[in-house]
Amino acid sequence: MDNEDMIARQLIQLARKIKQRRNLHIKDLKLTMGQGDALKYFGDHPNRTISMFKSDQSVTHQTARVIIQHMVQTGLFTLVPNPEDGRSKLVNLTELGSTKYEQLNAHGWQTSGELFKGFTPAEQQQFLTLARRANANLDHQN
Repeated sequence: MDNEDMIARQLIQLARKIKQRRNLHIKDLKLTMGQGDALKYFGDHPNRTISMFKSDQSVTHQTARVIIQHMVQTGLFTLVPNPEDGRSKLVNLTELGSTKYEQLNAHGWQTSGELFKGFTPAEQQQFLTLARRANANLDHQN
């Protein structure tokens, strides 16, 4: 086994652990994974459309619409007319949605704190720089 195989294996294990924790946090909020992704997306990007979410998440429009409609029905999102395009609506978080979004982010910061325990700020920055470069390398190969 060469060094690249070992690095790739460690990154796969790390990604699985991070995703597993994320999924547990989303489940704690009584959301599905798709709903958690929508909450994060629209919390980070208010006043975006369902179509924008669909493209970002690489899901069908129907899947995105079902997720958003359920979150509107449960009081997490509101839909408002899009002043630039009357055919679409803008998605925003309600007060309840904002509370759950803040909880989701807090869980993310907790995982990040545990992940980087014992790292110096310089090591954290180096890790981030290398991870971004590795991601960019894979993006360029598609």
